[in-house]
Amino acid sequence: MTKTAIFDLDGTLVDSAPDLHAAANQLLLELGRPGLSLTTITGFIGHGIPNLVNQVLLASGLSKEQTHLARYMEIYAGDPVSHGRLYPGVRAALEQLDDANWRLGICTNKAGAMTDLVLTGHRIDHLFGAVVSGDSMPQKKPDPSPLLTCAQALGAKNQQTFYVGDSETDAMTAHNAKLPFLLYSEGYRSAQIDEMVHAKVFSDWTKLPDYLETLAGQ
Repeated sequence: MTKTAIFDLDGTLVDSAPDLHAAANQLLLELGRPGLSLTTITGFIGHGIPNLVNQVLLASGLSKEQTHLARYMEIYAGDPVSHGRLYPGVRAALEQLDDANWRLGICTNKAGAMTDLVLTGHRIDHLFGAVVSGDSMPQKKPDPSPLLTCAQALGAKNQQTFYVGDSETDAMTAHNAKLPFLLYSEGYRSAQIDEMVHAKVFSDWTKLPDYLETLAGQ
């Protein structure tokens, strides 16, 4: 039986806000503007880096210019993982699922080049059989197409396929794809838990493999 788990990246597997924050404030420094708080930057995460940069510029009273986005990408690509971290227990949970023959994938709105840098930088890239990023196709989450494309690439069967994420965008994506959603409660969501459709809420990554096995057995 094919069992498949697909994961969001930022705020789910990786606490990447410190890296995104550092790059944003370096850009603002170069543009002669004061930095923004980590909390402010965290609120911009989840809709892709172009949107994040636009929000940073707007909050700083600057106009949207392609050169600003290009410079941000250059800064971030130069140091994409040194400030952030995998959430505690992520690596062990992924390895446990891999050992149990689960097929694992990534579905994120983050651009592909940045996604690859983060996965490689945290040394978890080898665990995923398919990665669908924010520029892999025209549609982005919460459109279900990226998630369903990732599932198809993994040879998944819908009744044994689960999406794991941290935000209302992730919850809506899973709902639109008609796949069960597991909510990591310690990520970057702005909505209340009871406002999001989910099959399971968890805060401890070490327990996720058992939760997935239980849901797969129902």
